[in-house]
Amino acid sequence: MAETPWHRTCLRCGGELEEGFLLDETQGGYSTTQWVEGPPDKSVWMGLKLRRRRRLPLQAYRCVGCGALDLYARDG
Repeated sequence: MAETPWHRTCLRCGGELEEGFLLDETQGGYSTTQWVEGPPDKSVWMGLKLRRRRRLPLQAYRCVGCGALDLYARDG
């Protein structure tokens, strides 16, 4: 994950943030979680309709003090 968060410490407790990611299991293996614009739109065949929706990878940071997660979906 390329960029660090705009703050380097937890906004809740002041603890250190460590970088990580959210894991999605797929039929063929593993993937990282993505942010998708708009509300979910159900599909009979695929579960959700995603066509023409902007998708961004999530950057995840966890506070080593309190365990809070900060998620970022940056354009770029």
